Amino acid sequence: MKVEPLTKEIPPHLLREVRLEPWAESEQAALMAALEAHHYLGAPDPRQCLLGQVAKLGEQAVGILVWTHAARTLRAREQFVGWDARTRQKRLGYVVQNNRFLVLSEVRQPNLASRILGLAAQALPAQWEEGFGIRPMLAESFVDVERYAGTCYKAAGWIEVGETSGRGHNDYYQDHLQPKALWLKELAAGVLPRLRDPLQPLAGEQRRAPGALPVSAKLAESLAEAMGRVSDPRKRREFPLRAMLTAVVLALACGARTVSDIFRFVQDLRPAQRRALGFRSYPPAGRCPPPGEGCWRDVLRRVPRQSIAEVFLAWRLQQGHVPALLAFDGKTLDDGLVTLVSLVDPRDGTALAQAACPGKGHENRLAHEILGAIPVGTLDAKMLVGDALYADRTLLREIVQDHGAVGLVQLKNNQPNAVDRSNALLAQIDPPFST
Repeated sequence: MKVEPLTKEIPPHLLREVRLEPWAESEQAALMAALEAHHYLGAPDPRQCLLGQVAKLGEQAVGILVWTHAARTLRAREQFVGWDARTRQKRLGYVVQNNRFLVLSEVRQPNLASRILGLAAQALPAQWEEGFGIRPMLAESFVDVERYAGTCYKAAGWIEVGETSGRGHNDYYQDHLQPKALWLKELAAGVLPRLRDPLQPLAGEQRRAPGALPVSAKLAESLAEAMGRVSDPRKRREFPLRAMLTAVVLALACGARTVSDIFRFVQDLRPAQRRALGFRSYPPAGRCPPPGEGCWRDVLRRVPRQSIAEVFLAWRLQQGHVPALLAFDGKTLDDGLVTLVSLVDPRDGTALAQAACPGKGHENRLAHEILGAIPVGTLDAKMLVGDALYADRTLLREIVQDHGAVGLVQLKNNQPNAVDRSNALLAQIDPPFST
């Protein structure tokens, strides 16, 4: 396959011979190099390349596309589809994002871009379903309005529905905080009413059946035993605290986001399942009633969140492997209302531990809180990384001396003493391969 920009215009009659294929593994390096060289955003992070397509004319590559997961939230998309927050959360997996699109040509090629986009939309549902087990129903893409008018998308049947806010920082289309035009394409006829209706089941949709737990009974019982270590501040204890806290964790794992969701989750369980979690049975006929919503609110208000977090973290660390590389990730939510710090696996963003508090500017204190909750020895020989906010001597001492881990943090010029001291120490070290 030749991966070089075209230098001559393709005759109109040859456009019918353009075909679209998924990337072959042997072609990926050359196609990524072409994106890096000729796309104004360069090549994407390889982890974003969930599906790659290449358009060919004979053995000449004429177009490259990269598809990835949809953006988490987009106001214009949600308004166009008719999603509320809960339905968006359930149905977002049916939307696929066009992360890169490149026509590989140095001269203008009339109708080639729209031809490639049309072929991609036809092939995308089956190719994505083959790789990920779910058939997408909607595609989204973003156009930099300062560079392009989006004419090829319009010609291929895409619809411009609005602009991004430009305030995000994780998605490629928000580079330099510039809003982009949002374009959507239905991948089958009549998908919008189906996407917006939460009561209409979709093929492949993961729907928790009433009475289904997200873990095995043995693991649920192990979690309940661990939650028994959380002290109960209530005077009246109609429902065991360990059973309620275990149910909260399992409900959250099933997608619950409100107290009402937790109540409905436990209400849907069978009496035998509630008994296995630690809820009491009452005669006759072995009834095992669930707590009401008011009881859930009272418990979640009274029990210290830190106690729950420490017990759950210790239990979780007993269940699985701790990654060799972990990163501190701090966020200030709702314009300073809450600060959240997470210790995450940087490969996929999975949080190992989290801590939060009201206000902003508490990243160091919350990082200490996370480390204090992790049993000594758990982080032995691991590497913990963070930005300049975590360049604190006390925090690094706790990472290295108390936990036996390696700390790697950034330094900025607004920390002159630390920068000068680090440079002085580095100057005393021989460079690699010195003799």
